[in-house]
Amino acid sequence: MKTSILMENIKNRLQNKIPQPIVTRSFSAVMLLFFEIDKEIHLLFTKRAEHLLHQPGDISFPGGRRENNETPIETALRETQEELGISSQNIHVLGATDFMLTAAGVMITPFVGFVSNIAIGDIPFSRDEVDEIFTVPISYFKQTEPEIHYLYLKPFTKDDFPYERIHGGKNYPFAQAKIPELFYQYKQYTIWGITAQITHHVITTLF
Repeated sequence: MKTSILMENIKNRLQNKIPQPIVTRSFSAVMLLFFEIDKEIHLLFTKRAEHLLHQPGDISFPGGRRENNETPIETALRETQEELGISSQNIHVLGATDFMLTAAGVMITPFVGFVSNIAIGDIPFSRDEVDEIFTVPISYFKQTEPEIHYLYLKPFTKDDFPYERIHGGKNYPFAQAKIPELFYQYKQYTIWGITAQITHHVITTLF
């Protein structure tokens, strides 16, 4: 194959490709739900059940990992139905925000939706997954800057790591990640981690 034809084929492939993260272990989606309460917009949060193996007791948004060949919005709506019992018919999906790629290689796509025809007190959330739900007025986030603390991640290897094959061996200067962790304190609730990062991004982007 001539070089010119090969280059044209490469160009066509790249022009039609939607960029994706190279290293991604799994795909997840979450739903940020807005409610109107006393003529003010509120954002809903869940407190994860204490018996869950993954992040028990943490404050989060309804959502989870993709199943089968779901689209991100299908994942977000299914998880919202499972966790909160809110049907997609009650959610006016406003759109998707920027996605997150976590240090663990999980790609998270947040969606924003407005809930109508159901009051907070009438939400039949699943006790298997959620201990409680609560809302925070958007005005709180607009008026409150999050605290910033840092999490430092160092490389960890096992005995079979082939140090002899890299320059410097065990003394190789591996990069150490410095990850900013955001914290909001709303009443008795600590909103932090990925949930706080998504919240801050969405609030600053939309409001």
